[in-house]
Amino acid sequence: MSKRLWFILIITGFALQQCRVAREIVQADMPVLTGLGAMGKVCLSQDTINTILINQAEAVILFEDERYEVTITLFSRKDSIIYLSAVNSGFEILRASVDQDSIKVIDRINRTLYRTALNRRFGYQNPVNFNDLQNIISRYYLCDDMEMVMEDSLQNLCFEFEDRYIRKRIILDPSALYMTKFEFIHSRSEEFFQGERREDGFTINSNFMINDFQINAGRGSVTYNREIDVKMEVNPRKYSFVDI
Repeated sequence: MSKRLWFILIITGFALQQCRVAREIVQADMPVLTGLGAMGKVCLSQDTINTILINQAEAVILFEDERYEVTITLFSRKDSIIYLSAVNSGFEILRASVDQDSIKVIDRINRTLYRTALNRRFGYQNPVNFNDLQNIISRYYLCDDMEMVMEDSLQNLCFEFEDRYIRKRIILDPSALYMTKFEFIHSRSEEFFQGERREDGFTINSNFMINDFQINAGRGSVTYNREIDVKMEVNPRKYSFVDI
């Protein structure tokens, strides 16, 4: 498995929260809200969320005519860190973290720690930044960007983010409020990061940081405000370090 595939697995986790429809408890005597009203209610009731933990999510990765099945654990602390662990056949093959500035990937198989800047120092920026990735993980992070939302002709909630060179859009279903589509397309670098809900799960396509790939993700359980210990240190005697 090439080192480029590790970056695929990082992005795998970013949409897993959107791959399932969260069950909401609705009282019989309460009206059911949709659209902006429902989103506002969610934001009001979930404003104490600080961390999101997704366990036992399943993903199938298609890359260069190869197929990989993994189980994902994804942890996100608001405005701080995104952490990912990928397990294949009971063995952790990957551990990764993303913060505001950088990405770190621990390749367990090849005993290598890869490091790269999330924001480029020269030239155009990547099609996504930390805040974009955080927004894709959960609708609750979108509550801070309610000024960017509008309803289209089908009453879908469309979040349009302003950027000079990058088209940034996230679309939510008006009733269940799960994500139906997202797209981040850079007009200059032609890098893209897109996702769309289909019958068999959520499909992600991108050429961001690597060659074209596709991910089908789904399932998983979600726990809120549970802290976990994020460890990204490795034994320097057993691991090599690569800066990309």
